[in-house]
Amino acid sequence: MELGTLAVAAIGAVFGVGATLVSDLVRSRREQDRYWSETKRTVYVRFLASLAQTHSRMIIGAFRDHPADVRRNQVHDAFHSDPQHSDATSMLRELAIVSPDHVYQAALPVYEQLRVIRETLAVESLHPESAEYAAVRDPFLAGMEALQKVMRKDLQPPASGHR
Repeated sequence: MELGTLAVAAIGAVFGVGATLVSDLVRSRREQDRYWSETKRTVYVRFLASLAQTHSRMIIGAFRDHPADVRRNQVHDAFHSDPQHSDATSMLRELAIVSPDHVYQAALPVYEQLRVIRETLAVESLHPESAEYAAVRDPFLAGMEALQKVMRKDLQPPASGHR
């Protein structure tokens, strides 16, 4: 065998191994991105669902015709006790770990507005169509809509060429 043939074979082998390594790295990165995106999607959905479910449980307790102390206890219990063990406070902590800071910062005011609803419903005897309830509910619903948009944008794949 000639030295030139041996050199060409060695260069080809190095090139082949290098191409395989690069390909494996790209594939691994793509799989990791997909896994991370699915993890975020799951947490985002669970957080939004926990906010909506907590709100629903609170209004069920608040709009029944109960004495003030019973209503207050039911509203607070609805906020703190989730039968599916995914209360809004726990989900906020999970969101803080998984999401980028801009998503977490967008979620905080929505969570805080849910707490305002809790305090309003626990203290006052309101009706679903009352202006007082609408004044605390409407910012919450608008915040949920805005947060969904932030989360949806975060989950969009990056445009090609921007990696």
